[in-house]
This record gives sequence, structure tokens and C-alpha cells, in this order.
Amino acid sequence: MKSILIATLLLLISLQFALGQGLKIATFNCEFLVKRKVHMKYGLPFNMKYASKAAKQEWQDDRFRQKKFDEATEAVAKHLKTLHADVLGLTEVGNEAEVKLLVEALKKQGLNYPYWKVGKSDDSATGQHVALLSKYELTDVVLSFPNRGLFFVESDKDEVDETGLSKAMKATIKVNNSPIHVFLFHLKSERGGEDSDQKRLMQAELARRVMIPYLQKGEHVVVMGDLNSERRHPALLTIRGFNDIEEELIQTGDTYYFENYDTRWTYNYKGQQDQIDHILLSLSLKKACKSNNPKQKQWGIKTSILPTNNEQVSDHNALIVELSWR
Repeated sequence: MKSILIATLLLLISLQFALGQGLKIATFNCEFLVKRKVHMKYGLPFNMKYASKAAKQEWQDDRFRQKKFDEATEAVAKHLKTLHADVLGLTEVGNEAEVKLLVEALKKQGLNYPYWKVGKSDDSATGQHVALLSKYELTDVVLSFPNRGLFFVESDKDEVDETGLSKAMKATIKVNNSPIHVFLFHLKSERGGEDSDQKRLMQAELARRVMIPYLQKGEHVVVMGDLNSERRHPALLTIRGFNDIEEELIQTGDTYYFENYDTRWTYNYKGQQDQIDHILLSLSLKKACKSNNPKQKQWGIKTSILPTNNEQVSDHNALIVELSWR
């Protein structure tokens, strides 16, 4: 018994030491890993009323739908395992019970996330949520933000509408005795024309507002998720802080942080390849990392994008950022 306790203690110490050397963060859009909409992973339309009669009958059987959801969950888990991330920010996942199945599938494949949380969702149309999976304890968890904002439906007209952060959450991890505040957002997609663009821009403003108090105190901040905006899109620049007086967030998608340039996009829409999934860092976090020296293959901040190449898993690629401390 004594030898077992000693071995366990040594394992825990080694694990803490390994985790303390750096941090590997990844964000991934699981593309409708939601039981009631999982049929989309199998080539069926969002609204099943447009599916064939045979498909409707087949998918109305809850046992069949559960079976196909389990298959999709296993496929996503297998892909996520290859990321070997310490912290995972997932978008387009289901409710807590459904995410639990994913966590259990990952554990069976040898990747254990003892700490995980699912954000609350106001997206009743899709049933999508966001979720954080972590090897570090998650504290100060915020599962939703009540913040609301007005936006012009069209930029050249007076009509206004209201929006909020329907899929967003925040948690704090502690690495090297320093707290890191992790924000996860899934913003409005581009589908819907200018109304969607204006709504997403206001959501970006709301996202910026909830993180500013942490930036003002000089604390470490990570912002990640499917922001549905390219690197130079106004919504992304708003989140980064180009429109206010607080410090800007670092764009880890810049060329400077890549060692391998083969894949630089996370989403392909009708042949147009863009990076719309992002991991952004506070300046304080960048300063805590080693300096990059590409010539010597030394990286304080190293970004990579892993191709999915499997439509059953997702139509997005995973974005991975590795941080190495000074």
C-alpha cells in the first residue's frame, strides 16, 4: 500500500511539473455535435421537412438518432485526441448530457479532461452550446453573459435591433500560480447578409466589454472560439481592441507564430478558405512567454492548424496554440 501511495504521489508531481512547462490551447467547431441536429453530419438538411420520406422515418426513431449521435461523438473524440490540448474550447456542441458523452469517449481513448463545463445557450434554433474541457481546474466559471446591445439592422438606415451573446462562457485556470481567464465565444454566422454582419459586430463589442475589466488589471486573458470573422474583419478587430483605448489582444493567427504554413484556414465556405476560428492573447500573456526565434526553431507562442479531412467530424479545422513560459 505504501509503495502504491508513493507511486501515485510521484505521478501527480510529474504531471504538475509537465503541465507547468507550458500550455497547449485548442479551439474546434464540432459542427452540429447536437443530438437533435446531428443528421446534418450525414448530409441531411437542417430542417428535416425537406428530407426524403425514408430519411424522415428513419431519423424519427430516437434509437436510430442516438446511435448515429454516438457514432459522431466517437469520431469527434478520435479527432480531438490528436490535438493533445491542455484546454479545449469547443463550439457547436450539445447540452451537458451530450458533452458528457464526448468527455467519456475521450477518456476511453486515453485523453482525460477531469474539469469541464458547458455554457448556457439562448440558441433555440440550433440547440448549440459552447464547452470548455480542461486538464486544469476551472474556477470562477461564468456560463452566460446577460449583456445586451443595440445595432443598426442596416448601416445606412435608422432601424435598430437588439442582440446578446447567445453562446459564450468564461472560466479561470491557474498555471504557474498565475490565473488565466479563458473566454469562449461563438458569434453570429455570416449567413443572413448585412443584418447578420451588424449583429456579429455588436456581439463582438459585447465580448470586448466583458473582458476589459481583466485587461485593465493586467491579468492574463485568452479569447477563443468560432468568431465567424476573418483576421481583418471589423468584428474581430473590435474584439481585439482596435476601437477602444485599452490594450489590444495578440492575434496568434499571424504568420509570425506559424512554423508550418501548409494550412492557414479553419473553414472552407464554397471554395473560400478563411480563418474564422481564433485564439487571441492578452499582451501580459505574450510577455510571460519566451520570445519567438523561428531561425533557431524556438517558440514562445507557436500556432498550428490541423486539417480535419473528415466531413463526419467537422467542416472546420482545429486551431492550436502552444505557449512556453520564460
